Amino acid sequence: MSNIENQDFKNEDGSAIVITGIGIISPAADSIAATLETLKNKKSAIKKLEKNDYGTMPVGYGGEIAAEYISKYKLDPIKFKGFQSYIHCGVIAARNALCDAGLFDASGRGSWIYGEYEETMRGAFVSSGVNGNNAEALFEAFSVSGDSGGGLDIARFASTGAGFIHPKWILTALSNNLIFFITSEFGLKGDNNNTAFSAAGGAYMLAAAERAIREGACDMAVVCGADSIVNWQAVDELVKLGILNDKHEGGAAVSMPAYTAGALGALPSEGAAALVLERKKTAAGRGARIYAEISGCAQYCEGTGGAPSGGAEGFVKVFEALHRSAKLTENDNILLNLNAASISGWDNAELKGLEILSEKYPETFGKNIKLTGLKPYFGHTFSASFVMETAVAAAALESGLAYGLPHETGAPAGLNRLFENDFGGGKSDKSMVITACIGGNYAGVALEKLQA
Repeated sequence: MSNIENQDFKNEDGSAIVITGIGIISPAADSIAATLETLKNKKSAIKKLEKNDYGTMPVGYGGEIAAEYISKYKLDPIKFKGFQSYIHCGVIAARNALCDAGLFDASGRGSWIYGEYEETMRGAFVSSGVNGNNAEALFEAFSVSGDSGGGLDIARFASTGAGFIHPKWILTALSNNLIFFITSEFGLKGDNNNTAFSAAGGAYMLAAAERAIREGACDMAVVCGADSIVNWQAVDELVKLGILNDKHEGGAAVSMPAYTAGALGALPSEGAAALVLERKKTAAGRGARIYAEISGCAQYCEGTGGAPSGGAEGFVKVFEALHRSAKLTENDNILLNLNAASISGWDNAELKGLEILSEKYPETFGKNIKLTGLKPYFGHTFSASFVMETAVAAAALESGLAYGLPHETGAPAGLNRLFENDFGGGKSDKSMVITACIGGNYAGVALEKLQA
């Protein structure tokens, strides 16, 4: 197992890293304001899937982004032809985040407003999906490359079948396509990194971006997460990994009731979110709106090889690292965004971890911490999920919203009361986002609202 923690980011000299821009596009909305309104009303965006033919798939419900959310941005039809929706959504989210931060003007061909950030000091850190529904482009090549036994004749495929594959296929299948488009569209020529097809990828990229700015590798950075797992290839793979719900009886699962007896697996979704990170001193100096300050990041791998361990080791380790870096006190109102994947074993591990932590930190879990999660609202956006959840958590801190789950939980009585969606009239001033992925990979971030 491995343990990686970044702690104690708070610096009084103005070098702390803050979030100044947010862009989001999800099945619920294509703006952060509309997203918060959805959460306030406890309205889930999960519904019957229609984008593809789901007749033979084990899932029938999830989250799909409305076509008009994408079409209204009028992306270059030639440049983006053949690339899937997660690419479009990622570019849109990045653009909206930069505009929200007051750094970029999207009118016309687009241009930077703030000139103090050199191109080579603008970073990009991306957690993206893969072009998951493009295997059909190979089917004709396979059909003319069969052997007498019904298998694939590799020699025939190389000599004949390959000629039936469109030359652009390999380009549209590259896992780092999104970071190419984001860096080229917005002149982000500084430090960069990219992970693909990992539910914890956004957490890794956020921590990498924060560190790059803190250590001087870049002056600002865009952190983007984008994915679409509503196609047959992604569904097939994630069902085999035990993430998606394929256990529905008497019809398709229509919701994600995390922390209940009905938690039988996640439902697939798509979406994107982007954050703009800057140094606090620079952001304040240019009069930027500051959503939240990053007070810590933490990562821990249990190395289980599959689902997280029932002992909640990774969850506890990440929470404790964030607890230290956020310097939590009994006077803090804390909103804790859980993984909430509606996978019974995973949910139970989180609840077990919360029980352990509530005994160890009674002052934190006394009355001022509230538990919530986003996946029951939007479905599981996989590679995009952590950045989306962090974006919402930061915006909620800035606006004062404390959002609960869209359903009642079956958590033990001592924890169930913590799923209420308000602080008894008060507002949250600190937030944590914790995610989990295959192998017992846990990661999280701690955010803090700037005091007036």
